[in-house]
Amino acid sequence: MSKIDFAKVLNEEQYQAVTVKSGPCLVLAGAGSGKTRVLVHKVAWLIEQGVKPEKILLLTFTNKAANEMMSRTKVLLGLKDVDRLALWGGTFHSVANRLLRVYGRYLDIPNNFIILDSDDSKSLLKKISKEVLHHLNQKNLPSPSLIQEVISFATNSDISLNESLQIKFPEWLQIAEQIVKIAEMYKQQKQKSGTLDFDDLLQAWKKLTTTMPTDKIFANLWEYILVDEYQDTNTIQAEIIYNLAKTHQNILVVGDDAQSIYSFRAANIQNILDFPTVFPKCKIIKLEKNYRSSPEIVSLANAVIADNANQFAKNLESVLNPGVKPELVAENNNFSEAKFLADKIEYLLTLGIIPQEIAVLFRASHHSQNLEIELNKRGINYEMRGGLKFFERAHIKDVLAHLKVLFNFKDQSSWSRILPLYDGIGEVTEQKIYSSLSQLDSLSELNDLNISLSAKADISWSQIRENFNKLLNISQENLSELIRLVMAQYNDYLMSQYTDYRQRQDDLEQLAIFASAHSNLAEFLSEVSLQEKFSVNDDKNKAGIILSTIHQAKGLEWQAVFLLNLTSRSLPHPLCQSETEIEEERRLFYVAVTRAKRYLYLSYPLSEFRYDGYKNLQPSIFLSNLDSNLLNYNHLARSSVYAQSDGVEYVPEQDNDFYDEDKPQPRHKTKPGFFLPEIDEW
Repeated sequence: MSKIDFAKVLNEEQYQAVTVKSGPCLVLAGAGSGKTRVLVHKVAWLIEQGVKPEKILLLTFTNKAANEMMSRTKVLLGLKDVDRLALWGGTFHSVANRLLRVYGRYLDIPNNFIILDSDDSKSLLKKISKEVLHHLNQKNLPSPSLIQEVISFATNSDISLNESLQIKFPEWLQIAEQIVKIAEMYKQQKQKSGTLDFDDLLQAWKKLTTTMPTDKIFANLWEYILVDEYQDTNTIQAEIIYNLAKTHQNILVVGDDAQSIYSFRAANIQNILDFPTVFPKCKIIKLEKNYRSSPEIVSLANAVIADNANQFAKNLESVLNPGVKPELVAENNNFSEAKFLADKIEYLLTLGIIPQEIAVLFRASHHSQNLEIELNKRGINYEMRGGLKFFERAHIKDVLAHLKVLFNFKDQSSWSRILPLYDGIGEVTEQKIYSSLSQLDSLSELNDLNISLSAKADISWSQIRENFNKLLNISQENLSELIRLVMAQYNDYLMSQYTDYRQRQDDLEQLAIFASAHSNLAEFLSEVSLQEKFSVNDDKNKAGIILSTIHQAKGLEWQAVFLLNLTSRSLPHPLCQSETEIEEERRLFYVAVTRAKRYLYLSYPLSEFRYDGYKNLQPSIFLSNLDSNLLNYNHLARSSVYAQSDGVEYVPEQDNDFYDEDKPQPRHKTKPGFFLPEIDEW
């Protein structure tokens, strides 16, 4: 194996981090600064120093990251893919699994224990829930997924089930006692059957590091501990890491507090912020050279995150050549914003940028709907990352099924979506009901239909008839009222079945707004069918641009990035009130900005279409404090409106959808920060 010239292949800060000989070290790796490079070179350097690979533990958060690091380490060491590297590397859960096969006997865990995957866990919880909750006189009860989420969040946050329920789903606090009982029975059943779920793996590993005699074993099992993405660790993971390293103190963690955005998964930013306190002799090394983004984008990113008080101060500096400033675009409304984005995407494609290098990011999934429709109209292929396209989502299809039945009550596929939503209606009962109602002449005759059903199914069938009677009393031209009534009927089911029901409610609200722009049910359903047809006929082999929530985009990068709908109603999320929550939302904005390599576009609508016309919107508070010199402006790019305020006049582009860099840009005359136009009414 040839010697690696670490000083030559690493920059000064990377080299400093890699060659720390002993003791705790916190590597604050700014966006695009080469954190993976540091970790793999650290492993190689330790091995060159004579440390046995089996004495090194490298912990990551995804199998993909673990495999990449192992592969790159082998390349550095001159090994082939098939060669064995005795390094302990993997995710927290995979390493815990390996350890428990050997040491689990100390906790009365058999070495042949079975790991319950998410579906197995839900099946067991479903069985227990039926036993505990069957006597409650409620139409809908929390689903196994929801109960699983409450238990998991409590475990990973090291809080009680009641506290977890208060944070995640306070609407179910009235049955907190029953949920606690379900959790206890779930735990007992797992112990009885010799099974563990994913959270148990971490709990058991933590216990091994804190109880005799295994605590002594684990204090000396590894000589060096390396941890990736430390800002994403939860309370249990941080305790495990501390227990493993507290004796020898040879621990290096790499992370970026500015990219801590997963508190909803129990990630705790205080783990990285408190690391120097937990390990008082900690050495802090900052990686501030950015190899991803242009200087203009990096300067904007620095300004975005500067307002956060609870952070390590960093100042990223791009090593790339100057490019173009990020562009800020204010459009009249959400429809013209979608048109602008589609125009700009088409333009970038003509420049030769491949579709996969263009991404549109947003705070919540329902923000993409108008753009999806516009892209479909223009035949621009796109891929939705981390989720389904708008009209493919189950809850959207469920609500649309009710409207399709109103339009054509013999639509069997729609009844097949609606009927199973109700208790006691399985496949056989569904066929029985449809066979009878298909003989009717109109939906208004449902009340006259008598079907012999089980007691539970009969109650549900009565509810279905009542619901459709209410819908029949609303004009088919009043689409928003129709959808809102279906939403009200569907809401209990939504809340009981889905852990992300709030996001799904937002989706349905967006559907109602979209529907209100159509004059009648026939026209609306025709447009929906067209959108569904686009999804079905997608050319899966044709490359498309990327649409993604910001959370799903973390760790990725693209040549061109669009951030849409940057309003006060979307970023920060309107439910975020505390300064802690606002700071995480600002970190989310920072993560989005730092995904861009060369082109970055920030856009927001000045108004949005609602049921009763256009309503004013304010730009995100995260935009208002930015220095005017950091951005180019294209305010009201599609409008003939001239906005004037505070002595600054904004003249829109005329007959030109694209920004002209040669034109002088408006500047605030008195202070940093740019003028954000506000329009009183439309």
